[in-house]
Amino acid sequence: MAKTRMAVLALLATAALILPFVASAKGMEAQESVYIPKEETVEGSLYSVGSSITVDGTIKGDVICAAQSIVINGRVDGDVICVGQSITVNGVVGGSVRVAGNTIVLNGSIGHTAMAAGANVTISPKANVGWDALIGAAYAEVRGTIKRDLFGAGSFFTLAGPINRHVLLYMDDRNVPQDQNSLTVAKEATVGGNLTYTASRDAKIENPGAIKGELKRNNLENRHNDAAKDAAGAWAWFKIIGIFSALIIGLLLVSWLPRPIRDITDGMFEKPLPSIGWGIVVMILVPIIAFLLLFTVIGIPLSLLSVGSLLLLMYPAKVLAAIAVGRKLNTALPFMSKWHHSLMASMIVGVIVSWLIFSVPVIGWFLGCLATVWAIGGIWRYGKARSA
Repeated sequence: MAKTRMAVLALLATAALILPFVASAKGMEAQESVYIPKEETVEGSLYSVGSSITVDGTIKGDVICAAQSIVINGRVDGDVICVGQSITVNGVVGGSVRVAGNTIVLNGSIGHTAMAAGANVTISPKANVGWDALIGAAYAEVRGTIKRDLFGAGSFFTLAGPINRHVLLYMDDRNVPQDQNSLTVAKEATVGGNLTYTASRDAKIENPGAIKGELKRNNLENRHNDAAKDAAGAWAWFKIIGIFSALIIGLLLVSWLPRPIRDITDGMFEKPLPSIGWGIVVMILVPIIAFLLLFTVIGIPLSLLSVGSLLLLMYPAKVLAAIAVGRKLNTALPFMSKWHHSLMASMIVGVIVSWLIFSVPVIGWFLGCLATVWAIGGIWRYGKARSA
């Protein structure tokens, strides 16, 4: 039951992405390196893609980005929503931080919720999280202040800071050596409520008196009895990851290919049936041609390349269909009039609405397949028109 509540909370937090995304933007940055100097103030949101992104200045809206290296030293009045190999937040964030990467370090003040997924996640002693913290990591250290609850899943967790309310952790420590502790609660840690964790062995608690509520361990080996609850939680997390991944793909598409995206989606709605028809043709003919090419030595590499290209195209095509839906919603909904011409807003609205629809059993799967075929046909028609 606890894991199901945790998954539902995370799903609601992901749904809250809708609000910060539909805001005024500085514009899309697609550069090798993006730098906002200390004296600069961006009156709106920063949407950026590059190899490195550094923000020393002030962002009045959100920071939504993807890069290999991301460093936030300045002030962000809204949310920070980023994906990268290395992400460091040293500054002040008025809203929430939602990040995914390899190495994540949170050093600053976060007004609302901190959500982090990565191989290594650190909330340093300097960090202050105003609401909850949700962490998914192989190695996690929580040494800063969490004003409300801490939710987490991983292999190694170290708690060494004040957590004002409850802690709920899932520790998959089956491959952890027996002489190591998957969960360590250091003497510097305090927990204002309950500490509940799932693991195959007891945690190392250096100061049991610092836990004001109940200390409870759920045995990892007995979790097969909770298969139904696990399935519900896994389903929710899978949908969260799906929406987040689609938003990142959409961010790349609208930042690197804005004009083709507009032209393709315009054509998809102008002639939807021809787009679907061509999509079906492509989906059927490419595998057949690839199969026939396998019988020729020189055609084997081409066969593998064609099938691989089609498979790689299917997921971005589904996102493209969501962008088309978002553009139509932006023009149809009166309260979206401010963002009628914003491709970014169309992408965000379209992805979230479409992925929620795709989550409906049976019919959602069918509509997802239809959307993919529709977009592939639209891409084919666009390429055919460009080559004419």
